[in-house]
Amino acid sequence: MFEPVCFYPGSCVGFLVDLGSVVAKTVVVKISGKHFSPSNPDRIRGYVDVVKQLYDEGYGLAIVVGGGRLARDYIGLASRLGARKGYLDIIGIEAARLNARLLIALLEGVAYPEPPRSIWEALEAAATGKVVVAGGFQPGQSTAGVAALLAEALSADMLVLATTVDGVYTSDPRRNPRARLIPRLSYEELRRVLSQTVEPGRYELLDPLAITILERSRIPARVVNGSEPGNVLRAVRGEDVGSLVEP
Repeated sequence: MFEPVCFYPGSCVGFLVDLGSVVAKTVVVKISGKHFSPSNPDRIRGYVDVVKQLYDEGYGLAIVVGGGRLARDYIGLASRLGARKGYLDIIGIEAARLNARLLIALLEGVAYPEPPRSIWEALEAAATGKVVVAGGFQPGQSTAGVAALLAEALSADMLVLATTVDGVYTSDPRRNPRARLIPRLSYEELRRVLSQTVEPGRYELLDPLAITILERSRIPARVVNGSEPGNVLRAVRGEDVGSLVEP
């Protein structure tokens, strides 16, 4: 038996889920822009393969890509030349959208052809049943915040954060060799662990807005090392990888 998935009131034209076999879940994946480097095409290809495999398995998917090195380089240049912070955020958004366009180009036929600029555009894209690939939405908002908003709007079962570390640690493992991985924690505990920054292009795992959104909607997040795209596949399938953050 097939029934439509309705992403918002009045729109029930989304992809179809086979209720007689595997029940598809909706997952939002936030990929660090650091994984989208021209020097590492194999990793990007790995993400393309993972997204296609999950799509074929019936998962509803929305992908949010960060700006990475491209964003940092242009933000740094604009800052040195005297651009205001509001414009720095806009530059970061466009860098993230360029990474999103790259992923869309490689997912032709699977992904919605345009990265959305707002939550409403994202909902309309999701209603087509295609994979939604987004960058940033608006100044002052991290791509982690965008991912959290999408997860809430789509009633996602989980947000997967593909970062550059193995999970949530007691402190920054890149600076403290004694930092310990925390396999499971609450959002309140995550707030105490993370030291946040709101400088354009330098957001960490989850900013305060993203945490608040996920907590109020009771959406769990799994933090994994995205250097291996297969970790995203494992996380979506429910394997115990990285750190699980629960409401």
